Amino acid sequence: MSKLEIFSNAGCPYAQRTRMVLIEKGVEFSLTEINLNKKPEGWEKISPYGKVPLLRHDGATIYESAIINEYLDETFPDPPLMPADPVGRAQVRIWMDYCTNRYLPAVAQLRANHADPAKLQQSLEELKELFLFMEHEGLRKLSSGPYWMGELPTLVDFQFMAFLVRFPCYEEVLGAEIPAECTRLRAWLTAMHERPSVQATSLDTDDYIAAFRKRLKSA
Repeated sequence: MSKLEIFSNAGCPYAQRTRMVLIEKGVEFSLTEINLNKKPEGWEKISPYGKVPLLRHDGATIYESAIINEYLDETFPDPPLMPADPVGRAQVRIWMDYCTNRYLPAVAQLRANHADPAKLQQSLEELKELFLFMEHEGLRKLSSGPYWMGELPTLVDFQFMAFLVRFPCYEEVLGAEIPAECTRLRAWLTAMHERPSVQATSLDTDDYIAAFRKRLKSA
């Protein structure tokens, strides 16, 4: 098998989702940890954006985690992490886009408003609506199984999980919560937490919370 090398950072959710996919695929790889606060000399020559994750494989350099993950799924097709049918693949990409362009901006706004009680409450309500949309338009319509698209996980599961594994930070520090009626979303979280790829790449919740508090203080 050709050499596959991943540059990562244990605390980075984008890098985590690629490491989860690598583990799900059962692909052998070498891991290089990058300290994002003290990047190694010449790192920008390796990573055009100066970010992680970055994949090197067969002489090619590939970056941006969502693109890396699709590359991995195409290059190592067993087990597949995209549906076989075009509509299913489109649905996966729709919800991956939702994560990137709806969920992540909402939690970023929540962080930005943490010191203003009125704005914070508004952001909490907006996040609640996003969770309800994920519950009713996503999981309840698309799946009768434990995962987003059914009985088996796809790339969308790892896209979301890399960020929702950190959701206890928002619960503990900012009072966010997943609405009680989001029963499918809660069951999905339980199923995802049980996957070895999630367990192997996640930090302790207390570590996430400590880093989150530090980030808010320095904002």
